[in-house]
Amino acid sequence: MLVRTRVGEAVAVVLLVLLAACGSSSKNNSSSSNNRSNDNSSNTTAASNNRNFHVDTPDGQVSLSLNGQLPPNWPSAFPVPSGATPAGSGSLAGSNKSLTIGVYQTSEPPADVFAFYETNPALTVGNSNSAGAGSVYAGNLEISGTYDGNVSIISTGDTTYIIISLTGQGSGTTTTT
Repeated sequence: MLVRTRVGEAVAVVLLVLLAACGSSSKNNSSSSNNRSNDNSSNTTAASNNRNFHVDTPDGQVSLSLNGQLPPNWPSAFPVPSGATPAGSGSLAGSNKSLTIGVYQTSEPPADVFAFYETNPALTVGNSNSAGAGSVYAGNLEISGTYDGNVSIISTGDTTYIIISLTGQGSGTTTTT
């Protein structure tokens, strides 16, 4: 249990660093996209901005990539709130555990996303904790049973990020519920 909690906390720290960096660059992109003739080029720029981050933790090096692609073999039945879209993937190097990290984003309030996971009948939730409100929010839930790992919810501005760390791997593609 301690390793899963530490991995969840490490992923949350990486995401906070990642979101701080993305938040400042997305403001620059939005101010330059006010010109309607540049709409296509700003969309292309945003889509091609692949953000990669690495942070060393006691459990190994945590890496996240917000490129819009989930990891290979992501479990198709893992519950995701309606309207959430894939934002990227991650990995943990230097660990003897097989860990798969999928990242989603949504415009839903983070407290609602936290409640979605905390009360979801498809998940067995162990320890859970959250702090903050509105655009300053972080939450983490340990899950076990069919899916073993952590779900972390972090908000930045109007975007809520869902970071799902699963031990082992499923197969198939994602679906929303």
